[in-house]
Amino acid sequence: MKRQNLLANQGIMKFSPVKYWIVLIFLSPCLAGKGNERIPADSLPRKQIKTVTVSKNSFLQIGTLPKQIEEASGLALANQQNFWTHNDDGIPVLYCIGRDGKLIRTLHLNNTNNGWEDLARDKEGNLYIGGFGNNKNDKKHLTILIIKNPESFAGKIYSADIINFTYEDQHDFPPPQGKRNFDADALIVWRDSLFIFTKNRTAPFSGYTKVYRLPKSPGQHTAVLVDSLFLGSGPMMDDWVTGADISPNGSKLALLGHSRVWIVSGFTTDQFSSGEIVKIELANYTHKAGVAFTSENELFIVDEKEFGILGGVIYLLRLAEIMAIKSADY
Repeated sequence: MKRQNLLANQGIMKFSPVKYWIVLIFLSPCLAGKGNERIPADSLPRKQIKTVTVSKNSFLQIGTLPKQIEEASGLALANQQNFWTHNDDGIPVLYCIGRDGKLIRTLHLNNTNNGWEDLARDKEGNLYIGGFGNNKNDKKHLTILIIKNPESFAGKIYSADIINFTYEDQHDFPPPQGKRNFDADALIVWRDSLFIFTKNRTAPFSGYTKVYRLPKSPGQHTAVLVDSLFLGSGPMMDDWVTGADISPNGSKLALLGHSRVWIVSGFTTDQFSSGEIVKIELANYTHKAGVAFTSENELFIVDEKEFGILGGVIYLLRLAEIMAIKSADY
């Protein structure tokens, strides 16, 4: 008996290469369900980035932070006039400040401040603190704290709910130098999920920020790699991400750097890399570490105070003129 007939009689059909590829094409969406962890982050396409230098009228220093806030490392809207911010280590306190930087109130937390790096706000009024600072890429226990509508809390000390998480594609603590992209300073809420944008510490520098998705609920979770964006070839400290926010209607993503802001627009899913990227050069190099939208065309930025003389400032960035230049050029 021929081998093909024997296999058929045993319930085993000869496998055609053509059929194999047809099956693979139909299965591909299922295999990609967990995110882009099967695609190395530094192999995704590099988008064209339009660069615009900000005018003096569009980027203004409008206030000075109080002495209690020496390492401002996060910014989120409290209401249309005020913001929440915090230091990136030490005493676990949230500070409410005005647009001029003046201190309005403090909120003490019954939680540890170990690497607080950014703040994010959802439409229900919940505030999220990203406790995921990981300079050495060696931490196995990362957290996000949840404060439910902090403006309404009248007590002295708040006990936050906790999200504990790990990155799905980190297996070494720390990984080799070329894979050190598990530090993070940037967090947003978009639709019903949290998104973390990594602070790239690879050597040689790859230029990508990786994007991870998490649920907003307390508990133990795995951060799923869903995307990555190429922002520049370096030097590293010029092109790593130090903060993030999403505009009120969800149409613009702001990624902050020490001397620039990347505005991403035109995305419709959590594949933020599908959008257009405009890099805004601020012509001002400080340790900027917090950014928040107040409208579709207004961003506020804070920086850390260094050496007792540099930074410790709140800035206003007006986007209308900048985005008009971008639209005219595309």
